[in-house]
Amino acid sequence: MKRLILYGLLSVCLLPSGFSQAVEKEGLSFYSHRLGQHVSYSVILPGDYYTSTTRYPVLYLIHGIGGDSSTWMEYGNLARLMDNMVQTEGITPFIMVMPDGYNSYYSDAFDSSFPYETFFIHEFVPYIEDTYRTYSHASGRAIAGFSMGGFGALTVGTRNKEMFEAVVALAPSIRTDKQYREEMPQEDWDRQWGRIFGGKGESGAQRLTRYYQERSPYHIFLNSSAQDWSNLHLFIETGDKEETLAASNDELHRLLLRKQIPHHWQVRSGGHDFYCWNASMPDAFRFLNQHFPKSGKPVTGPPEGASAVVRTLHIDTSEVRLYMPVAPGRTDRKYPVIYVLGNLPQEREVELDKRFRTCADQDATWPAILCFIPGKVSLQTAVTQVEAQTPQIRNTQRMRALVCIGNRVGEVVETLDTANLFTGIVWVNPDHPETAAPDVAQRLMSHSRYPRCWFELSPRFPNYGFGSRLRLELHRHGADTEFRSRKNTDTDSFFFWEEWLDYLTNRIHY
Repeated sequence: MKRLILYGLLSVCLLPSGFSQAVEKEGLSFYSHRLGQHVSYSVILPGDYYTSTTRYPVLYLIHGIGGDSSTWMEYGNLARLMDNMVQTEGITPFIMVMPDGYNSYYSDAFDSSFPYETFFIHEFVPYIEDTYRTYSHASGRAIAGFSMGGFGALTVGTRNKEMFEAVVALAPSIRTDKQYREEMPQEDWDRQWGRIFGGKGESGAQRLTRYYQERSPYHIFLNSSAQDWSNLHLFIETGDKEETLAASNDELHRLLLRKQIPHHWQVRSGGHDFYCWNASMPDAFRFLNQHFPKSGKPVTGPPEGASAVVRTLHIDTSEVRLYMPVAPGRTDRKYPVIYVLGNLPQEREVELDKRFRTCADQDATWPAILCFIPGKVSLQTAVTQVEAQTPQIRNTQRMRALVCIGNRVGEVVETLDTANLFTGIVWVNPDHPETAAPDVAQRLMSHSRYPRCWFELSPRFPNYGFGSRLRLELHRHGADTEFRSRKNTDTDSFFFWEEWLDYLTNRIHY
């Protein structure tokens, strides 16, 4: 049996005096009597939360369809954003709370089977205010969401306007009445809308139930006046590449203009994704800072000069090192992992980790765990045992990527025959028989979610033919690949490290 011992921490991340990182906690749970089940949630606390007695405003962040309580944590990178804006712009720190919203549209189901809005207002908000040092009045509360969560932020915020200071809606998943009446196929409409708002099996105007109109943000504003919203501040942004939502979001904006209801409105470059929504968040934080009470102690001093947090595992007789994004105790969240397969001296690992953290600090990529696997350790063994002993890894295929240096192609392919472990692979001068390229391509493509591949070949690499042919074979199969042959790889295998990180983390977060 393979032997693995948690060896411990090589170093601790030390931050400059006066700076405290935000504290991230994931996988928390609250039992709801109204829903009859536990509801998961995540929370981000200001850096000085545990060393002060300050009360903080709270922002409830809700997700879109298919998301959960970790979605904002993984894709939004909001703790880092708040730290940066507290340091550079002096915004007041606030608590962020991210509950699991299922596919509820944050509304009570019309048949009372799943009363989510009732749970949120009457159970969850009071629980958060009993558990954390938040303000317990409207001026210290806001709600924000994207897509289904944008609908939820608007419907929950407007239907309970006495409870919130501000609403932030990013590409809210609302429909014009025409879209709502005509959307097809019927089965999809029933599953998304009819099950919550009534009208299953109906078409045309019969879909516009009274229950739906009482919860539709468009109808709520339509049946109100500007005076009704004098104490609720609205922030709405969307992307210019939206499809269905382009018309409905624009119609909502035009309605608010006609009604003379004050609101922030902006259309950005982008589609229905976190590239667009993340670009909105700095402005959203500034918007909230204008309306939240001023509290907390702004923290100054950027976290430069921090040393890496390195966790060392012993697998058989070899050391496998993991470079963690944050110091122990500052987070309970999980991270994606990028495995690097190849024999590297520890000094090089430290340098690559530092370059990675620089990219993340500059918001050029998302944070992740780096794991360096030496030549004597099999890839399959390393992935299995490292993830069994590292609860901070978000261990799914979507959240794993690989950089493979040199001659371990056969091992990687055999590992993928057992399980499709990686969402993306960077092959650096892959050394393997050229005649094997068609077989390797076929095996890579045998998975429905095959790993996307980046090939980096030195122009003078002696076995250039294998990587080139493999790329062409994958291209022939219709695979999504990137191919580069550049002279700098001759002298430094990791010269283009930052480009590969961008490719892999974009694959993870696509």
